[in-house]
Amino acid sequence: MADTRVQLEVEDWVRENWMPSQLGASFSRERLRLTSGGVYDFDAVSVSRDIVAVISTSGARTAGGNLAIGKLHKIRSDILFLMLVEAKRKLVVLTEQDMFDQCTKEREGGRVPREIEFICAEIPQELRDSLVRAREKSSREVRP
Repeated sequence: MADTRVQLEVEDWVRENWMPSQLGASFSRERLRLTSGGVYDFDAVSVSRDIVAVISTSGARTAGGNLAIGKLHKIRSDILFLMLVEAKRKLVVLTEQDMFDQCTKEREGGRVPREIEFICAEIPQELRDSLVRAREKSSREVRP
């Protein structure tokens, strides 16, 4: 079974290091009440709760080179929950440039709410290398 520790490690690094340096606030994982009455666990919420974000370490392509539709659906699902929370800024933080480009294309095509911001975080090479290795291992596990 795929080991997701590396993805969680990257998410932690983005939340604890990159986001504070780029956005000028401290962040933590937090469960927030939705305007629809339920709750959702967000990857990064600023102390003031002005900024709420989800973090994705997914690339836009599968190992076979196809568009990673499942990963895009997950981001779309996260966007739904961002739309149901009260915050001044609602962010989708991506660690992969190709996914950032794909999401930007979605926005330009009018398929993303205007309130949603996409930003691409730069992660250290060591973490990037670990993420690539984990993806390769996961891909080998699902091949016939």
